[in-house]
Amino acid sequence: MGDAPMNERASRFPTRAMLAPLALVVLLGAAVLVRPGDDGGALLLANPDRTRVAELHAAFAALPEAPLVLIGMDADLGTYPEVRVAVRAAFSDLQARDARLAFVSFTPEGRAIAGAELDRLRGAGFGDDQLLDLGFIAGAEAGMVRAVTDLLPAGVAGSLADAIREADAGMGAFDLALVVGGGELGPRTWVEQVGTRLPGLAIAAIVPTFAQPELAPYLRTGQLVALLATLRDGAAYAADVADGAPGAPERVPSALAMLLGMLVALGALGRGVASGLWGVPSGPGEGAGTSDRHRGGGPATDAERASDMDAATAAQIDEDIAIAADVDEEGDGDADAGSAGAADSSERATVREPERDAR
Repeated sequence: MGDAPMNERASRFPTRAMLAPLALVVLLGAAVLVRPGDDGGALLLANPDRTRVAELHAAFAALPEAPLVLIGMDADLGTYPEVRVAVRAAFSDLQARDARLAFVSFTPEGRAIAGAELDRLRGAGFGDDQLLDLGFIAGAEAGMVRAVTDLLPAGVAGSLADAIREADAGMGAFDLALVVGGGELGPRTWVEQVGTRLPGLAIAAIVPTFAQPELAPYLRTGQLVALLATLRDGAAYAADVADGAPGAPERVPSALAMLLGMLVALGALGRGVASGLWGVPSGPGEGAGTSDRHRGGGPATDAERASDMDAATAAQIDEDIAIAADVDEEGDGDADAGSAGAADSSERATVREPERDAR
């Protein structure tokens, strides 16, 4: 009798425990479906210090009309996803300013990323008079030094190539170099190898967070005119870029898809919680030895669990007894056969003894 209130409280516990996942579903659903305002709202990363973003805006604003911008794409495949949104926002910003972009790479990984971005920009509406692929230049630092005065590949043609050829045929023809780093040849190499030879060429950089300590001194000395080197700065800059322009940064993933994914995950989690609290089988064919009430989905009491355990134990004992009986019968049969064989051998020995005496 004294256990009844305890069992009653225990039977109510799973119901209360299941309220937590349901409340989590409602909370996550509300958070996903709430859309931020035009300024990004509270769902974006807070960035009270917009100095770096303002410096990049200022560098782009200082460009002349229809400027020539050299994109040094030497990012790393492992860290490029961190800066991809900011890089694509920069492309969109430059396109809105009628900039003409020429891509060059000094690393194989950078070349692979540049090829993918060029294809994306062409699909987004950039024309041949706005894009130029200068390809991959081998030789690391030596190749970069050579490209300062001889950048155009042999046989390259087009209005953009002609404009570069008429101006300088090298990096001096450009109004700005935007370096996307992350690999071995990044903005530091550009400052050391290009900036020292072309002091009039403004260099801006977008790099992963790990490169910020290395590049911050160049920003203070003016050898870099702008630097985006944190997720916070990149998100703040991307939020400033107009959404409707060709090549706009990636959209936020669908809220409905995110909610459905969370529901599936929480459903699997809830099934595991129910299996642990109530003993509900997590798959077909499980729980065949449980009581009828337990199989029906109701919470099993302590007495029912004990009854199930006793039944399982009794069945195991009966099985062990049957196995032992079979073993005993086989042993008795072997013993009888052995006794019969011994008697037969003794009888044959008795018959042979008189025959030996007669001889």
